[in-house]
Amino acid sequence: MFLRSNSSTISNYSLYTLPPIIRNTLLSVSIALLLTACGGSDDSNNSSNDGDTNAPNPPTTPDTPEIDTNWQPAGGSATIAASGSQPFLQIMPNLPSSALGGVSPGRELFITEWTPANEGRVLFDGVGPLLNANACTQCHSAEGRKPIYAANGQLSDAILFRLGNKQGLPHAYYGEQMQHQSIATSINPEGSMRYAAMPSQNDKPAGIQFSFTPTDLNQPLGNTAISGRISPQLVGMGLLDLIPEANIIAAADPDDNNQDGISGRVHWVQDGKQQRIGRFGWKAINSSLRTQNANAMSQDMGLTTSVFMDPNCTVNQPICWTAANGGSPEVSDSSLDAVTDFMTALAVPERRIDDLSDFNKGAQLFAQVGCAGCHTPKQKTGNSERFPLLSQQNIYPYTDLLLHDMGAGLDDSVKEKNAESFEWRTPPLWGIGIVARDPEARFLHDGRASSLTEAILWHGGEAESTKTRFTQLSGTQKQTLMTFLKGI
Repeated sequence: MFLRSNSSTISNYSLYTLPPIIRNTLLSVSIALLLTACGGSDDSNNSSNDGDTNAPNPPTTPDTPEIDTNWQPAGGSATIAASGSQPFLQIMPNLPSSALGGVSPGRELFITEWTPANEGRVLFDGVGPLLNANACTQCHSAEGRKPIYAANGQLSDAILFRLGNKQGLPHAYYGEQMQHQSIATSINPEGSMRYAAMPSQNDKPAGIQFSFTPTDLNQPLGNTAISGRISPQLVGMGLLDLIPEANIIAAADPDDNNQDGISGRVHWVQDGKQQRIGRFGWKAINSSLRTQNANAMSQDMGLTTSVFMDPNCTVNQPICWTAANGGSPEVSDSSLDAVTDFMTALAVPERRIDDLSDFNKGAQLFAQVGCAGCHTPKQKTGNSERFPLLSQQNIYPYTDLLLHDMGAGLDDSVKEKNAESFEWRTPPLWGIGIVARDPEARFLHDGRASSLTEAILWHGGEAESTKTRFTQLSGTQKQTLMTFLKGI
């Protein structure tokens, strides 16, 4: 398990600040590349230009405002050193003792294995009866991302599957998410998933194909689509929660009024009685970290909260409505708040830089080809009464938290709330280089990409021009860009 140290102990790491350099990196705000990864084997980056120090400059986007490369700590006051075998799920440094009342029990709730109702663990019972996991750490790892693809077409618990169609309707029997586990052999799970690797074809990169076998053969998927969602690394979650809505709105340009090819838009979602900006999840379906946690407890673990009081079953699945429960709700508000406190306090690993000059060249290429048009390098948090250390922090998450049209290649045929099937939230890139150290790491929403090149080549829509510019880079330039990505 993870983070099983004494619950009152909070890890502290010293911060370091990189030396200032001239502000000479150009930032593009035109064509966007929703670049979700930078790992795996990237042999395809080699070209006949490798080693050519006189290689031509890459094609650039039309408008290139100046950015500041006087790098501040990646996560502001929540930054930790990047060393250590468990870079994620660590607590930010200098956390005052007054905040430990929620963070420490929240960590214990995060790592605990929940049990079915009436099994003698009142605080930790009520999981299921249908579920994908019985603990948060079954999907999320302190080392990065858990392996997804096992041998013989088998899948791990670190990927789940959303169900729906392009109109946003869930499956009448299974609902909006498939649950592949149950709490007892007498209860049938909804079904099982398998995968098959698909080779590249023409201009289509290598990928993955999924197949679903229902437990009840009388309940096929029919016209309902199924789409994988891998479990991302958890880093700087509280900082993302604190980016002011006004800043996100200001960056949106849904009608592409500036004609730069980017039409990122806000995903407005209903949160209780309010309309708020969605910012968490692959399609930004949850507006706050608290709601995100409650949604995961509901859909992934079959645990009710005051946010989601109904079981994770449809009216056509009586088992969820007749099985014993662990209370109403099964997760108390104080427990949900504690988990949210723990997630809010998660730290950000500092950049890993061997050569600052090379790193800055990579940052310039990142901007010039257009990646920064959606992966906004720098954000600033608002104020937090609960965690004052996180207030007014300059951070580098590389996301605008907006929805973008990523083209037919990434259209999964599943609309979620107001996010169309071809739209995806810009995923934060901080810490992605740490994830990429693992040769089994996979990227994009369903893990179809095993390398940076595959992730790029799957992108279209608003990222089509950026993808083209990337392919026109020399091998040396591509390697420089990857060095930057692996360091942020």
